Amino acid sequence: MAALHRPALAAPRLLRRPRTGKLMLVGAIALVIIAAGFQVNQFSRLTSTGYQINDLNKQRANREAANHALEAEVAQLSSLARVDWESRTRLHLEPAQQKLYLTVNHSVPDRQTLPTRFLPPEPALAGQAGDPLWKRLLKSLPFF
Repeated sequence: MAALHRPALAAPRLLRRPRTGKLMLVGAIALVIIAAGFQVNQFSRLTSTGYQINDLNKQRANREAANHALEAEVAQLSSLARVDWESRTRLHLEPAQQKLYLTVNHSVPDRQTLPTRFLPPEPALAGQAGDPLWKRLLKSLPFF
């Protein structure tokens, strides 16, 4: 058999090993670009949040001013002079001509009568004889 003498084919470029220096440089540049993009994104979010906070503070100040104006109007409308003027002009009321005083022959009660829900709670007696031991132990625990 005869041997053919032909030169070896050149290896395709895809099979060659890329240069690591260029690859590292491209990777570093991509990393820097990505980090800069994240920082720009964070800064823009921070700036827009600051503008939103300023807008909300302005809204709060406007509403507080409106509340103060309403409070002033309520104070003006509830003044005694205005109520007297309204009662005389619009309702045609007049001051009482005769005053009647009543005397009460009953004594003042010893204790002010209030509904039981408004009375202060009476202190519970610790260790009542009617309670079982386990209930007294549970009542002594601070969280129960």
